[in-house]
Amino acid sequence: MAIGLTAAVVVLSGCGGGGAVGDPEQPTSAAEIQTGGVVQIASLTEMQGFDPVKVTNVGSGLERAAAIMDTLLYRDELTDEVSPKLAKGISSTDGQTWVLELRDGVEFTDGTPLDAEAVVFNIQRHIAPDSTSTAKAMLSAIDTMEASGEHEVTFTLKQPSGSFPLALTGSSPASLIGSPTALADPETFNSEPVGAGPFALESWVRDDTLTLVKNEAYWDEGKPYLDGVEYHVRVDPQTRTDDLISGGTDLALVPGSAWAQVGDIPSIELKPIPTGGEAVIPNASRGPFGDQRLREALLYTFNGDTTAGVLFGGTDNWDGTTDCTPFPVGSPACLDGATYPQDLDKARELVESYTDEHGEPVVDYVHYAIPSFATEAQYVQSQLAEVGITANLRAVDTAAHTQAQANGDYELLQGSTASSGFPTVWSRYYSGGQNWGRVAIPELDAALLEARDSVDLDDRNAAWQEVAGILRDDAVLVWIAPYQMAMAHSTDLHLGVTGHPWEGSTMVYLDEAWLSQ
Repeated sequence: MAIGLTAAVVVLSGCGGGGAVGDPEQPTSAAEIQTGGVVQIASLTEMQGFDPVKVTNVGSGLERAAAIMDTLLYRDELTDEVSPKLAKGISSTDGQTWVLELRDGVEFTDGTPLDAEAVVFNIQRHIAPDSTSTAKAMLSAIDTMEASGEHEVTFTLKQPSGSFPLALTGSSPASLIGSPTALADPETFNSEPVGAGPFALESWVRDDTLTLVKNEAYWDEGKPYLDGVEYHVRVDPQTRTDDLISGGTDLALVPGSAWAQVGDIPSIELKPIPTGGEAVIPNASRGPFGDQRLREALLYTFNGDTTAGVLFGGTDNWDGTTDCTPFPVGSPACLDGATYPQDLDKARELVESYTDEHGEPVVDYVHYAIPSFATEAQYVQSQLAEVGITANLRAVDTAAHTQAQANGDYELLQGSTASSGFPTVWSRYYSGGQNWGRVAIPELDAALLEARDSVDLDDRNAAWQEVAGILRDDAVLVWIAPYQMAMAHSTDLHLGVTGHPWEGSTMVYLDEAWLSQ
């Protein structure tokens, strides 16, 4: 397993569940796997570079950097369990002292050993006082860190945290370990990275194509199966979709508006991203939504089937339920009854009660100035009008949306994320974090701290269920749909890692990917 099945001892070293197990089964038999070929992938945007302290998140470059550097650990997005990847495992007896065990004999492509000192060097760059790394917050719990052996790193935290290993998975750029020799010149490394992952850089034409070739000395013998990977920057969602349909790319992120079209093509497999979702977020600290009656009205305003028809062209790829959102369906963190069924009469009654005292509620609704998100905003506007709330749309670019979110400069906010749990969604709920709803609820914060810090995974999942109940009961926000993007790929491309079939995650590992020739 990953982190904490028992409060007494937590071990992860090629294991799952409560104890050690043998090697997981391969996703396909060796006889089926075909080697060779170069996979073509459409990227959402260009990345800033490969220096781990400049890498931000999946979709903005982390997945490309991981193809070159791998990640120390692997996160199962359904269960939140953590498994070995580049590292051999991680263990703790108390949730406060964590020991990361590295594999013997692994080298970066420049011949530098990937040992404990290399890991400490890399992590130190993220937590340095002048660091602007996006991983810094996830690593802030570290009190001390040392190379306690040639292939062993010991982290001592300021307090116990069962979620700490997540910082060393693909959820964070801290999982990316670059060659310390090459990182001595960080500016050069940023464009000419040196890692120990399945692929190595061949060429990079910014805003166009990133070309990677097979690392013949990859630690996992016989892998990767592909000869190479080409990432093509395709910012426009329609262009990404068209390229995929025409066969120009093998893997792309497609918008909800194209799900019905792409899903009907036999040579393409569509997989909605299992985590994340679309939220309507009232600001409880200012404006009309400071009144709980209006916030509560939102809980009864939306119908899943209607939402699916507007955003996704029907219910073929989403059945209209949001009890699990933003967690994957079937996650142990899901709470049955986390959302209420649509009840327009109830919603109107709550709004009328407010209107009798304060007049008709009129709010500004801040949303992304992106076509698919504008469609969502117009739909939300129309649904609010049905219950007596007037929403004036304010379309902003991504930077302005981020700023409005950070400053609380909204009365109603369009929230969208491809993540679930800690750290992204956790921060958006926590009063000391981004705090989407601008609320201060002691019980919510306490449940969130339990969801982050409990050493026992079952306890963390139970805490997430408690969080969902508080969000509903205090009308903090309403999830109206899953994340309105899906991963789609040619049926000739086979994805997944040992023991973990690929279910549509945007964090795509390619060391075990292969193409039908």
